Amino acid sequence: MQLWEITVVGIAVLIGSIVKSVTGMGLPIIALPIISAFVGPETGIAVLAIPAVAQNIGIVVRHRDARAGTRGLAMFCFTGSIGAIIGTFTIGAVPEDVTLGALVLVIAVWLIQRFRSPDLSIDPKRIGVLGPTAGFVAGAFQGGVGVSGPVVAAWHLALRIDREAFVFSIATAFGLIGVVQTATLAQRGLLDGRLTVSAILTVIVVATVPLGGMLRSRLSGPSFDRMVIALVSVSCCSLIIEIISHQLG
Repeated sequence: MQLWEITVVGIAVLIGSIVKSVTGMGLPIIALPIISAFVGPETGIAVLAIPAVAQNIGIVVRHRDARAGTRGLAMFCFTGSIGAIIGTFTIGAVPEDVTLGALVLVIAVWLIQRFRSPDLSIDPKRIGVLGPTAGFVAGAFQGGVGVSGPVVAAWHLALRIDREAFVFSIATAFGLIGVVQTATLAQRGLLDGRLTVSAILTVIVVATVPLGGMLRSRLSGPSFDRMVIALVSVSCCSLIIEIISHQLG
């Protein structure tokens, strides 16, 4: 990567990491499409893997007191890790547009349902059945295209847990899935030659973690929900644009 490319990537990562520090998501959604536009999706996924894990660990540590408010998190993360392994091995094997199209469909269905039924919530009795499935799907997309935020956010919003538990839950899920993804990327040699850039980006994202709590405290509950939904919507739109650009290219 050239210096100007690293600069653009750094700015994108800074914006994405600030948003993530507030809501628990946003780094891959904002940064990955920009990085991929310059260096390709494979490199984008690789250089973001370690910074994302580091930021998630930082968020989890700062919000560890909220763990009591989570629901079905352990099984969600377990199946998510399995999905991440399988998804990572699809890189280069399954056409990227197919995977992206499937992710867009999942997001679109959830958004439509969310707007039709804003108060939609998961029956506590069904968490044990639906949670592992949601976790696997999230992990598979994380491994395959580097984006699982919309799926993870959709699931945890439907659980109707408080903001701090929401942020803790999705950071934990992203962190564990990300560790598995990073290990798999390393095993496949996809981190080779990219560790210096990853180290620089890691410093940027970790520095933004303390901002999250301060900025989040300024948001009301409904405003926080709207911000998360907006991020999911932006993710869906950016993925559609990426698919169209691939087809036109």
